[in-house]
Amino acid sequence: MPIFIVLLTILFSSLNPDTFPTLPNAQVVAASNSLALVLALGALVPLIAGEFDLSMGFTLELSAVISAVLLGQGGMSVPVVLLIVFCTGIATGLLNGLLITRVGISSFIATLGVGSLAAAASIYLTGGAILIEGIPRSFVAFGQGNTYGIPNMVMIGAVTLLVFWVALENMPFGRNLLAVGLSRKASELVGIRTKLMITTSFVISGAVASLCGFLALGRIGAASSGIGTSYLLPALAACFLGATTVRVGRFNPLGTAFAVLLVAIGLNGLQLYGVPGWAEPAFNGCVLLIAVGASSLAAKRR
Repeated sequence: MPIFIVLLTILFSSLNPDTFPTLPNAQVVAASNSLALVLALGALVPLIAGEFDLSMGFTLELSAVISAVLLGQGGMSVPVVLLIVFCTGIATGLLNGLLITRVGISSFIATLGVGSLAAAASIYLTGGAILIEGIPRSFVAFGQGNTYGIPNMVMIGAVTLLVFWVALENMPFGRNLLAVGLSRKASELVGIRTKLMITTSFVISGAVASLCGFLALGRIGAASSGIGTSYLLPALAACFLGATTVRVGRFNPLGTAFAVLLVAIGLNGLQLYGVPGWAEPAFNGCVLLIAVGASSLAAKRR
């Protein structure tokens, strides 16, 4: 994958020499895709445990809408709103976990149902409109700003990647989570509380999705319903594509980061080349299919 990233960079630099290989474009690409990285890292946790969280995109959407309503119409402070949306994400993740581990609903159905409820709540709060009024300019300035030439979103993404790499690759929590994903029965026999681990994984993914929604509002400066799937598919594609590198056949944070970079370079290069609007969802869909297929083949080979 790193070699493919270099080849793509060379290709698009030759096709768009005046725009693609420039520092402003690199800053825009890095800042725009840092949220995708953070969301993908959150989606990674349930995947390692052998489960899916399809509600993350809708949780992000709902958190962005709640943040816009509370900041713009409620006049609340940024820290208070962050705490509220963070608790919303935790509650969503806990609901997913309980439905899966206690009620026995499959993660695919449970998270899709919870995500649909979150999408309905977003539509109700927005009334189908784009929320833009009353959002503090300082909040938007932080989301769109740089520190020493480095976009603030990039620094948040880098810190999140470091935290997840330490937790999932170098701590007992990550090893136990991997054991649950490989064999739930064997994990129970050695004393791992599998239901607690699975529920915790969904709580983490919900909390991360809510944080991404809050940051997305600062990055874009507006919130609306219907943006959930545009964030969810690239995140899942990055997780599966990341399983084909660094730790082949396993979901891993560093591989996911490479995958996000690959997708970001591909999309940016296509957009600068002037491809039509349908090319972006087509690219995301193809990457997702190729990623899942390559991940499965890599796991079988291993």
